[in-house]
Amino acid sequence: MAIITSGSLADFSITPTDGAYKSMAAADEIDSFGVLAEVTRDAPADLFKFDVSAESRGLGLASLRLEKGFQNFLARLFNKTSDIYFLAWCWDMSGAPATVYPDAAAAPTSVLIPMEAGQVRQFMGAGVLLFPARPVTAGLAVRIQIWESAQGTRDFGKTLSAVADVIQKSKLNSLLTMIGMVTGVATATVALVEQAALELGKAVGDVLQASSDDYVDFYEGYFPAAEAWNHGDVAYPGRASEINLNRF
Repeated sequence: MAIITSGSLADFSITPTDGAYKSMAAADEIDSFGVLAEVTRDAPADLFKFDVSAESRGLGLASLRLEKGFQNFLARLFNKTSDIYFLAWCWDMSGAPATVYPDAAAAPTSVLIPMEAGQVRQFMGAGVLLFPARPVTAGLAVRIQIWESAQGTRDFGKTLSAVADVIQKSKLNSLLTMIGMVTGVATATVALVEQAALELGKAVGDVLQASSDDYVDFYEGYFPAAEAWNHGDVAYPGRASEINLNRF
């Protein structure tokens, strides 16, 4: 379960079609997955379509801070550094597969971040790129898992490759591809996407726990296409860390 949350899949944006106005009362008030689910769970797919943002939207990780209580007393006393890393995958309802950070071929030294408790790591420019700017369909979903590596660079490349493989072959990616091939909004498919997203988060966590790494925080965010995309950094505090996401 995510520790840091912002919104939900129910917030993703939809628009009624002419068919919806002809067959449903107050169709103009049905503007999200959540509202549609409250009205009906078996609406024909052609009654609604996904909203698409008017502008391109991108997302980066601007900074990462470890809380002072992250490390134990002795680690803080001797200024011990921890090798921190994060994994992220983002998706919308366009039919494109989830974007993944880091790439499976990334060098471990470019991914592992030596940090002490209370330290902030700032990333240059727009930040670490999580989602390249493009129009967003229905909404942007973001998952970020933050971990402490137990083995440093040893076998870290294998771990990254295993995670990338899990995401690439996930049920979530299969569903996203299927959504891109059909027209309209199928409520049953939306429910399957929500479940597949939860399953993928657990599957990624299982891979990392198998390598004896320690869990730090898990961020889950949803940004509807119909809502304003205000550029700039937004902070999200968690249990042991705080992230700053840069919208651009």
